Amino acid sequence: MRPLFSSSILKKLIFLSILGSLVWGGCANFDARTQFIATFVNRFVLDSTNTSISTDLEAFSDTLITDFEGLIEDHSSSYNKLESSTMESLALEIDGLKSASTANFDFLKNFEIYIKGKDMDEFLLGGADSVPLGARYFEFRPEDAAKDYTDLLKGNEFTCRMTYQTNSRILTDSAVVVKVVPKYRMDTKKFGI
Repeated sequence: MRPLFSSSILKKLIFLSILGSLVWGGCANFDARTQFIATFVNRFVLDSTNTSISTDLEAFSDTLITDFEGLIEDHSSSYNKLESSTMESLALEIDGLKSASTANFDFLKNFEIYIKGKDMDEFLLGGADSVPLGARYFEFRPEDAAKDYTDLLKGNEFTCRMTYQTNSRILTDSAVVVKVVPKYRMDTKKFGI
């Protein structure tokens, strides 16, 4: 009985399979090199003046000034080669340097975070209906993980507003500094095209 493939055809198929794997793997690896993660942190100060029990409350962050163009250049790309900026993750964290070591989010019942870029309308970044007990850091859902945040980030400055309700515990002794930690995945164009 004759073999289905001759040895030369079999060698060519193996060679083409290996070559295809290398090309595909190389492209995937290159694509990963054109992406990087950027984090821009806004802070809120929560204390006895803004943690009344069972009422709708709000707090405002200071304006965060960034150097977005410099950040892109630091990652071997240029400002005009940015293809997209999507949300990688979104978290709330107790600032360990500016809050008591025992501080946690037990006083927080629920919250929403809004963000406003320079010359832009405010929009909902994300929120949570409940907060993990004893947490000092936790991730929560972005409102729209597929949204492109490039226009927001290119403005080089933004502020956040937090609306929230507290549990039966309010902050009377000391302030808690809360960080909103959004991580954005930046994707730059391959070969500048």
